[in-house]
Amino acid sequence: MNITILLDKLINKEDLIIKTNPVNSELAKSLKSYLENGMKVTVINAKNDRKVQVDTHSILVFQSEGHMCSVKLKSGELYLINKRLKELENLDKTNFAKINNQTIININEIKEFSSAPNARLEVLLSDKSSYFVNRNYVKIIKERLSC
Repeated sequence: MNITILLDKLINKEDLIIKTNPVNSELAKSLKSYLENGMKVTVINAKNDRKVQVDTHSILVFQSEGHMCSVKLKSGELYLINKRLKELENLDKTNFAKINNQTIININEIKEFSSAPNARLEVLLSDKSSYFVNRNYVKIIKERLSC
């Protein structure tokens, strides 16, 4: 299978056009679903120790908890993931950003931000939770938010 990517300035930046032979329609549907819904990660429900697949789009925050991380979903549910924060940094760089040594947030869920003491930022997420962006990450976050 050959894959060719053509860049065209005339296409709206929100559009992605995929052309394929009808023989590849199932593959095209799978690719569309993946692009629309994002990746899935396996998390652990701490109450019953069951593993659950969740879309990365539904994740609000990853927070370091020793050798594991807690995962907070937009719905408010809390899970665990058997990975260190460092392993999650490259998960989905378009939607997630590290804001301090303990936290990675979903950039798309930032509703407000303001200056905080010691050259930091305070971000307010869609669930009304607030986090501090360490001064080492402020520039990156501001660039990602296009400020």
